[in-house]
Amino acid sequence: MIIRSLTVRNFRNIASADFIFDPKVNIFTGNNAQGKTNLCEAISVCLGKSFRNPKISELLPFGNENDETYIEICFTFDEFPDKDNTISYVQKKNSFRLKFNGIEFKEAEKLYGALRYVIFIPEDLYIVKGDPEKRRNYIDFVSNMINRVHNSKLYEYNKALRQKNNILMNMNEYNSTNKMMLESWNDTIARLGVNVMCGRIKYFDMLASFANEYYGMINRSNEILSMNYDSTVMGDKGFTADDFEIMYETYLRRLRETADRELRMKYTVVGAHRDDVSFRINNMPAKDFASQGQIRSIAVALKLAEAKMILDKSNDVPIIILDDVLSELDEFRRSFIINHIDNFQIFITSCNFSDTDKFGHGKIWNVENGRFEIRES
Repeated sequence: MIIRSLTVRNFRNIASADFIFDPKVNIFTGNNAQGKTNLCEAISVCLGKSFRNPKISELLPFGNENDETYIEICFTFDEFPDKDNTISYVQKKNSFRLKFNGIEFKEAEKLYGALRYVIFIPEDLYIVKGDPEKRRNYIDFVSNMINRVHNSKLYEYNKALRQKNNILMNMNEYNSTNKMMLESWNDTIARLGVNVMCGRIKYFDMLASFANEYYGMINRSNEILSMNYDSTVMGDKGFTADDFEIMYETYLRRLRETADRELRMKYTVVGAHRDDVSFRINNMPAKDFASQGQIRSIAVALKLAEAKMILDKSNDVPIIILDDVLSELDEFRRSFIINHIDNFQIFITSCNFSDTDKFGHGKIWNVENGRFEIRES
């Protein structure tokens, strides 16, 4: 996928902007709060979902709620490079219309995962150093980008989990009737939970391998990045997506073993909703020992690995959006990201004008107060 052009009208602080993009590298430089991230968000809105998850009304320019927001991207698919496609997003107050080649989509997220893209935002650093939920959400996001049925499996699992936890919340004693009721829910949760776990780990080793490869290139060092899927169900036992029956039986056993604890805690204490991902650099826990530069390098390596995995598994070339990715990186790492990411179209924002001093090819825009001025690279 290559985005050829973009039109933006009345979106956040961008009153009017038109772009013809380079098929490889596009960089936007300027101080904070000038509109760089807003531009990246405008692209993501057309691709199906804003990475900021805002209320619809927040996308409108402040004080101009009666204006109409209009965003349009023109792009080509890799299989048909000579055929232009358009996606338009039109919003007024709290309603919007999204059209793909003139066909209206009532739900913007219908396009989410169909048009492949990878985005880095500063909050992604918490994939490494944040709580387990952030890491689970990331693995679920990657899984859905590869296989769009993953979110439906996750939805069914979370729905069953809420129903069981509601029973636990209102249960005062563990009698035979309650035990039968919970056993029935345990069977459902084990079956759905294994589906979620299989969706997560099916391509996990590939993600981990690519991330280690990119981490080594970004850091130009002998540091080895390793990742592990930490399951509250399987523990230290090795498992793959092919071990469905073993995982299901183990899941049921673990739920039975923790029944008394569940009754005390009033929620399900083991399962796919409690799993985690750990990162280690040279076998040391990154969450506890990694520097800010190392953590940022891990997050960037994950995003590049994600893009490569999408390309390998779907033959779709995703676009890559890197918002404020260069902060806290040394000159070598910045140069690598700007000049050595091959096979993808990338969009990079930066607050430091000197980041582009050794820029090899592509287009650069200066950004100030929502206005974009192209300059020679």
